[in-house]
Amino acid sequence: VEHSKSGVESAKNQANALFSKGSLDEAVRWFSKGLWLVESKSVKDAPSDLHSILHSNRAFAYIKLKKWAEAEDDCSKALGVNPKNTKATYRRAMARYELGKFEGAKQDVEQVLMDLPDPSSSKEATELKEKIAKELEKQAPKPVANGSAPGFKRMQIVEADDDESDEAPDLKSPPAKAAPPAKASGPAPGFKRMEIVEASDSEDESPAKQKAPSPAAKDTEPFPDLKVEHSKSGVESAKNQANALFSKGSLDEAVRW
Repeated sequence: VEHSKSGVESAKNQANALFSKGSLDEAVRWFSKGLWLVESKSVKDAPSDLHSILHSNRAFAYIKLKKWAEAEDDCSKALGVNPKNTKATYRRAMARYELGKFEGAKQDVEQVLMDLPDPSSSKEATELKEKIAKELEKQAPKPVANGSAPGFKRMQIVEADDDESDEAPDLKSPPAKAAPPAKASGPAPGFKRMEIVEASDSEDESPAKQKAPSPAAKDTEPFPDLKVEHSKSGVESAKNQANALFSKGSLDEAVRW
């Protein structure tokens, strides 16, 4: 190819002819040759429009070859040289759609529709925008219907007032006398009834009823490989370690701690 502006034009025309015949790989080679002449400064008087068209047309060849990343990159370079290259904007929207970059594709196609207000000249862009909108709708979070979310159950519990301590009751204190059966169905004085949503699988620090340890449990310390200080701070440390493991999804280890 002649190292001149006319040589760059010749490379572009040769590439376009090959593209029309379906010789996509050869077309890419000729577009690349023209771009090399411009970007290596071998040809210094090539207009920016011609530089941008070479990138945009090579991007179209990449789209036909389903090389979406290369097409997006070429379109971005074409727009870097000439931001008003509408074909490059539309082709980048096509590439981004195929790459799953739907927000970027939406911005590009909306810019194309602004540049081409005539519906007869923007039919393909309108159709692409509708396809992008459907994909974005699929990604949008679904609204939760009234009631509990999937995987959760709704239940009522009786909860102590705010001044109740979150520590376990003193096991050494004498057991309280059994209270007579409540006459009313509401909670006992000093308590309130409330509704909460509780995870069905496991929940941090759930207010489960504490069972009395069996005689065997008193004699043998469970999980001797877990070293914990025999103190209140040791209990807190075990709880914190279990919570951390639970958050990471290590459920069996969380149960051990």
